[in-house]
Amino acid sequence: MSAEAIERKTPDAMARIGFAARGTIYSLVGGDSLLAALHFQQSPHGFSGVVHEVIRQPAGAFAVGVLAVGLACFGGWLAIRGLTAARHAGGTAKRFLFSIAMVADAAFYSGFVAVVLGQVLGARGGGERSVHLWTAWLLQQNLGRWAAGAVGVTIICGGIGIVIWAWTTDVERAVALAPTSKRITETVSRYGLTGRGAALILVGGYAIAAAINADPSKAHGLGGVLQHVRRTAYGDVLLAVFASAFFASAFFDFIEALYRRGGAEVPKAQPVTNKDKLH
Repeated sequence: MSAEAIERKTPDAMARIGFAARGTIYSLVGGDSLLAALHFQQSPHGFSGVVHEVIRQPAGAFAVGVLAVGLACFGGWLAIRGLTAARHAGGTAKRFLFSIAMVADAAFYSGFVAVVLGQVLGARGGGERSVHLWTAWLLQQNLGRWAAGAVGVTIICGGIGIVIWAWTTDVERAVALAPTSKRITETVSRYGLTGRGAALILVGGYAIAAAINADPSKAHGLGGVLQHVRRTAYGDVLLAVFASAFFASAFFDFIEALYRRGGAEVPKAQPVTNKDKLH
């Protein structure tokens, strides 16, 4: 295989590995949430929480280490995709915003990889305590409440963007499946992405609440949000709904990992047509 072919296939391999790793994370969060909804455990966990639970199992540290490698691949692929989109943006605002979102996602997953590796080495990073510490630090800065509020608004916009993207575009454009199969898989994928977006919206809302009240304890990561959801009226039902959405989100990632077409790195800046929607 030529060096050019290897260079072309490397991002595709990173994407497949990365989607599989993220799908595994969402599967773990979905299963954990379902167990909590069915009262098989006391409370649901977020990303870092489920990773900590896995580490406690036999060979768990090795499994989490493999997962960290996969997430690092995903972060690297997102960065490549975002920078490539920025280079070919050509003044198109939509593609420029897309590139910013990809780079921001790359930064998030890179940070999460650091947290995961820290847990493998014995640190207890991530979780609600880290969210509260970072929020407290931010609130102590000049214009800290405004900054915390801006973070919340940004997270909410990201969640809304995922929901809009899920229902206005062909989310499985890069997937090589027959049209009849995609009609089924895309519906499941859209449901999962909607749940992922809704969870982000709630995280952002709690960040804004922390800013308004100047109280870092009101800020929550995914685990804290799920715990609050469970304490509401019909909380177990809502938690089970989120669990099913996380499973659907994992399904989307696994479909991307297994059936992704090579070379689909940068989306075309064109509206979805009626023909696209049929497929």
